[in-house]
Amino acid sequence: MIVYDIVVNGELKETIQPRKNRLKEIYAYMLEQTRLMKAKYGENVVITGRIVY
Repeated sequence: MIVYDIVVNGELKETIQPRKNRLKEIYAYMLEQTRLMKAKYGENVVITGRIVY
């Protein structure tokens, strides 16, 4: 399972998990989430992905 951590100024703010497993759907979801997170937290947002077993 792939999850994405939203990090602002070195501090973990939230973790999001795509509902779908297809790469195209995850990509579209993350583009939308990136725009939303930049609007919510400002331009200093880093999104890192990780795999959880």
